[in-house]
Amino acid sequence: MIKRPVKFVLSLIAAMSFMLPAVTLAADAPPPLADIWYVTPKEGHDAQLREALGEHMAFRAEHGDPRSWNVYTPMLGDELDRYAIRFCCFNWADQDSYRAWRSGATEIDEHFKKHVLPLTKKAAHYFESIDWGNSHWVDAAGSYKFFAVTEFNIKPGSGQDFDAARDKMSQVALNQGWATDDHLWLWASTIGGKLQESVIIPHENFASLDRGQEDFMTFLSRHMGPEAAAELGKQFSGASWSTDFQIWEHHEDLSMSKGD
Repeated sequence: MIKRPVKFVLSLIAAMSFMLPAVTLAADAPPPLADIWYVTPKEGHDAQLREALGEHMAFRAEHGDPRSWNVYTPMLGDELDRYAIRFCCFNWADQDSYRAWRSGATEIDEHFKKHVLPLTKKAAHYFESIDWGNSHWVDAAGSYKFFAVTEFNIKPGSGQDFDAARDKMSQVALNQGWATDDHLWLWASTIGGKLQESVIIPHENFASLDRGQEDFMTFLSRHMGPEAAAELGKQFSGASWSTDFQIWEHHEDLSMSKGD
């Protein structure tokens, strides 16, 4: 992962417009959970794993998998051979139903064990909890090709401070005019592993990575006042050890749907 200072991340949120379904946030928000697997090929088996993964996704679709899985690869850093396989969104009760379906669809696991697992060096599995109330997502999200994801590694005991600062910044953005079709973001926290929260920002192309005329801290200062904005930024940055930045590319040819 690529590390970036928090000040850079706050500006990045402002400039850009984890991978989620096309929705407009309203009273009835989507379910709050996502399911994600990370798969790394054995050395020298990158091409074979890609082919096998595409065939396995097609197999799952043909055999009635109720979840439309999407596949992504990272563009930055030194672990470029990884695949992220993701589905969103569901409730915990839906996970019980999905496990029950899988128990009766033994051909799915058999196909994976025969065609994908022998090419896999490492696999990891997590759930994500999605904070729709502090996010801004609009229709046409499925058209996005790239997803900029900034992960915040939270200090032990600082989760409440981070969440409070995140909530306040997000609500200012939502209520004071920052949340437009050009400024989209979504907050998610990892379930499993180290304490980590992420902000996901979609992009149609690389040109949309260009910064806007006003960065987010300037926006906050304009609506909160410079001192209050600086104090809020200090609380936000002080709650995390570090940040990791990644751009994930969606691969429609490997996925079961057009993309989250």
